[in-house]
Amino acid sequence: MSFPYRKPGARKKGLKILISGASGTGKTVMALSFPKSLVLDSEDGVGWYEGTDEGKNIVGVVDTQSYNTLDKVLTDMIKGRVDDEFETLVIDSETKVYENLKEALLKVEENRALRNKRNVLDANLSQRSWGQIGNKAKALQNLKIQLASKGINVVSVAQNKDIMEDLGNGTRVKVGDGADMQKKSEYDYDVVLQLVVENGKHYAIVKKDRTKTYKPDDKIENPSYENWAKAIASKQNQGATLEKDFIASTKESEMAYQQEVDGKLSFEERVKNYYMDLAADEREEFMAEVEKATGKKTFKGMDTATQKKVLELMA
Repeated sequence: MSFPYRKPGARKKGLKILISGASGTGKTVMALSFPKSLVLDSEDGVGWYEGTDEGKNIVGVVDTQSYNTLDKVLTDMIKGRVDDEFETLVIDSETKVYENLKEALLKVEENRALRNKRNVLDANLSQRSWGQIGNKAKALQNLKIQLASKGINVVSVAQNKDIMEDLGNGTRVKVGDGADMQKKSEYDYDVVLQLVVENGKHYAIVKKDRTKTYKPDDKIENPSYENWAKAIASKQNQGATLEKDFIASTKESEMAYQQEVDGKLSFEERVKNYYMDLAADEREEFMAEVEKATGKKTFKGMDTATQKKVLELMA
């Protein structure tokens, strides 16, 4: 066969677990029960547990809400560029990181409105910005998958949100609870839990469990790492790790699609698409490079050899 494949077999994997719930349901306490944790604290709530028995598994803390910082943390852990031997990455909370991403893109839209002399109060996230948010959020999810493939547990904590259903005629009703983060993120996790408090006791309601330790709708009192410790230590989760780089897969697909698109576009269309994606200062720099390489200030009437020089500048 010309495509790569592997034989099935046991290998070591980190557990990817998503914990969501209302305030006060014990999300952080459960997350901190995982061993040797690097904690990304985006709500300044972990500090209450540092130096206590509930925070004994904390090895390091990163205080940030930044998407870019989380991206760097994940990348550095994947590449082994960390000093300590972490077994778990805790992100508390995913909601704040997602909100930070939306806020950053909105600020870009506001700055664009100012440059175009429009009212900043009328600036909203464009369809393109929502697409960028989705792509960046998916890229983060792929990094988490890649980190777990190296045997590191990934514990994502998210605030609660109501799941609503539209009944028509302007009527919407709540049909459940979910994690307040990028849509469909729960598909990327091995275990998905909804935490609740009933009669003063803390429970986790199981929505999903690939380890088959629990069934959907099972209710666990005082949930912690210990509930899945046996599955993590099982024979099925032993052996060498198998790193999976789905970001590379995305880039491979992007390049293949771009080549297909470029093959169908005229030279002028390819240059126009490239030019429109550049910032104002980059456009000036590109045109200066074109003139230097070809001796021309316009793309019209270029012969094949000259067009090739321009395309090389765009590569």
